[in-house]
Amino acid sequence: MIKWIILAIFVISAFYIQQRGKVRHSFYRQFFDHSTLLAPINFLMYMFSKVPSQPYIDTQHFKDLKVLDENWEMIRDEAQALYEQGGIKASSSYDDLGFNSFFKTGWKRFYLKWYDSAHPSAAELCPKTTELLKTLPSIKAAMFTELAPDSRLVRHRDPYAGSLRYHLGLLTPNDDRCFIDVDGQRYSWRDGESVVFDETYIHYAENKTEQNR
Repeated sequence: MIKWIILAIFVISAFYIQQRGKVRHSFYRQFFDHSTLLAPINFLMYMFSKVPSQPYIDTQHFKDLKVLDENWEMIRDEAQALYEQGGIKASSSYDDLGFNSFFKTGWKRFYLKWYDSAHPSAAELCPKTTELLKTLPSIKAAMFTELAPDSRLVRHRDPYAGSLRYHLGLLTPNDDRCFIDVDGQRYSWRDGESVVFDETYIHYAENKTEQNR
């Protein structure tokens, strides 16, 4: 009896994940998607979340992140210096679990913080930004990312609902052709502007301009 109850909870949770949002994977794609495995956990998180269950969340819910907006030019300067040194790059061996498919379509990154892992290179190359991140315990992971001209991120949903994604535009085309689409709603990055979104909705990104992002 208990196993049937557990199975029912899993099926109901998985169905809820599949139906959540306006944009959906096909049944076959969702069935084998890693987010299905975490469906019961994510279902509980959605039910008890203190923020609205919607693709984009007003940044007013995250007042501690305002310090990043206020210091965006300093962060931009360190990111630009790192970019010019070639420090923002793809994994050379596709061994970065979770991001391998992104590298194949032009996405690059540099880790500033990844939970409790030490990143001495970040402290050395981006000292001001890493020090600023230390004052924000709500941020568990942070990175500089690059989306080159004519590059894209494939359509996907992240598997775990225990976090939200904050994007701060640093060096962008300031063009509507460079955008992220979350559950069918597009947001185009602009220098010095930030956005928070729920990455468990299906999303993708494209840079159709001739300028790097």
